[in-house]
Amino acid sequence: MVTLPALTILLDTNVVIALEPFAGDLESRHGVLAEVVRTARDNHHRVVVHPANRDDLLETTDDRHRAQNLAALVKYTEIAEPDISNELKELAGESPHGSNDERDLRLLAAVEAGAATHLVTEDSRLRRRAARAGLGEQVISGKQALELLRQLHPLDPPPPPSVELIDASRLDLSETIFASLREDYLEFDHWIKKVAREGNGRRTWVVRDSEGHYRAIAIVKVLDDHPLVPGAKATKLSTFKVHSESEGEKLGELLLKTVLTWAHQALVDSLFVTVLDDESKQALIYFLGIFGFQRGNRMPGTTNEFVYFKHFRPDGDIRRTPLQHHILFGPPAILGTASVFVVPVIPRWYEGLFPDAPSVGSFGQVSLGGLLTETQPFGNALRKAYLSNSNTSEMEPGSTILFYRSSGAGGAGGVHAVGVVEKTVRSSNPAEIVAAVGRRTVYTADDVARMCKDDKERPREVLAILFRQDRFVTEPWTLPVLKQHRVLNGAPQTITKVRSEEGIQWVHRQLGE
Repeated sequence: MVTLPALTILLDTNVVIALEPFAGDLESRHGVLAEVVRTARDNHHRVVVHPANRDDLLETTDDRHRAQNLAALVKYTEIAEPDISNELKELAGESPHGSNDERDLRLLAAVEAGAATHLVTEDSRLRRRAARAGLGEQVISGKQALELLRQLHPLDPPPPPSVELIDASRLDLSETIFASLREDYLEFDHWIKKVAREGNGRRTWVVRDSEGHYRAIAIVKVLDDHPLVPGAKATKLSTFKVHSESEGEKLGELLLKTVLTWAHQALVDSLFVTVLDDESKQALIYFLGIFGFQRGNRMPGTTNEFVYFKHFRPDGDIRRTPLQHHILFGPPAILGTASVFVVPVIPRWYEGLFPDAPSVGSFGQVSLGGLLTETQPFGNALRKAYLSNSNTSEMEPGSTILFYRSSGAGGAGGVHAVGVVEKTVRSSNPAEIVAAVGRRTVYTADDVARMCKDDKERPREVLAILFRQDRFVTEPWTLPVLKQHRVLNGAPQTITKVRSEEGIQWVHRQLGE
């Protein structure tokens, strides 16, 4: 994970007061400021006060209010007070000794000296003084502080419809999914209770059946000791389990999709998991390999437990094919040299293939998220298949495919889903197509049989595209946008290769960002 240095956030007196309800009254700024403090502490930043705060509060005329605020001040660490430099006095303006302006100057001195990285204040006049002294980026309002913290620590992306992000303390340890974990790890119950106590340091996702029982669970420790590098930190996939009764439902891919989406947004450098190298874990080891986890060394102090790493940041000079690049570093990961194709999909098939797609926004229609994922493995999967009667022969492994959801009732078409081609299969034999795509596609055997015949019941070739889901773009790329950037000349009627160099570069720039 990208490790950010801890910030030291100094609170102005007006912020300390706003955080403390007096006589049952809350200030309008309380919610934002409380979230600043909570977010900072959840992410291991320091929230501090200054001796000038105490001097400020001693000026409060109401005895009860003064006593309450002074009592509140002891909840925060007080930093040592640096001297006020002559340069700061000159730039920010010297102030009479003991005045409110001088106390403000003392706070600015702490920022200038590096005792605090930021000062949070609701005093616009103080922020203007800070700007004159060249400290405008560090002396900020509560709203600006919250924006900064959310930029550094993005909110967790919403999980797919069938996946629930929960607090580890809410786990029902009587669920049968935990039985095999207890068999593998004798200290499991002690460990899981420790997990529950760690709060924000863990992410826990579960998939339930219709009766509320766990069918799959994943737990990630945001920062753990690196298993092979003493003193280093890494992100650990500490639990990843699918119930034996849910085999074939692609819940492992659904959970992994959730974990990798979170890891991408959280700017994780790499993810590791430790696996016992015995017969019962071979299916898990194979699964991890399919999605780019690479076997490392044996865990120190063990005889048969190995570390598997999934990296998210490509190393410099090693040349890889677009497919290799995606498998190792994604999803999402698109290599900028890949060919680009636009694949039109009617709404019915689109909703089936991508039930976890966010609201389709500019399409003018909300997706059917959640309706198919519990019962249809292809909706849960990262590896999917799409069938077409297109005669294109140019699509190669690693090609980038933009799924263009054709216009449906209430909206125009556009691209929201992106994939990477694994391979293609072409045949007019329905059995061959069904065998190739397995349970990775929304099409039934009857659908395939119909596609393998033309209007006169003669054999017709079907192109099966086996692909990996890469991502959903934040805002759909509508037809006018695609035409503007020369990706398309008009609404696609069949699979279309993007041939304009300008269009290809635009697509890869968007995906690269």
